[in-house]
Amino acid sequence: MHIRPLLPGDWDDIFEIAGEAVGLGALDDELTTWDSWNARFIPGQRLVAASREGRIAGWAALERVSSRPSWSGVAAVSVYVAASFRGQGFGSRLLGGLVAASEETAYWTLQAHVLPHNAAALRLLEHFGFARVGVRRRVFQTDGVWQDAILLDRRSAVVFPEATPTPQEIPEAS
Repeated sequence: MHIRPLLPGDWDDIFEIAGEAVGLGALDDELTTWDSWNARFIPGQRLVAASREGRIAGWAALERVSSRPSWSGVAAVSVYVAASFRGQGFGSRLLGGLVAASEETAYWTLQAHVLPHNAAALRLLEHFGFARVGVRRRVFQTDGVWQDAILLDRRSAVVFPEATPTPQEIPEAS
């Protein structure tokens, strides 16, 4: 497994992986073009995980939650892993890399919205120090049905060292 920065040439794989998640009722139900995706996610805060064979297994990226300067250190987390690679540690490596990159660039809060039935995503986020803040009731629709989302957030161990538990280290897969 190899984690590296996401490149424009990865777009076809990103699109395909995101499409799988949309089919599962992910929060993002609108697939876009590379240009709109690229404008949405923060440069330097985007990663892909590749299998030993070089296939893109997943991606992770941060997105600004507000354009206000006072919110410049708050970002939303997106982590997607292709169905054929789930349960193999790709999500852990991606989220671990994204958390580390965010710490290096002074993001003080990361947040995520997760569907209540996505137990794997909840476990992954909590493993990296995300805490449940609450449930946002009927916050979005998929196919005309209102959905709830669990809101989680994580405080930077660099900015708030006394208040943040240290996430467990994830061993590198060979």
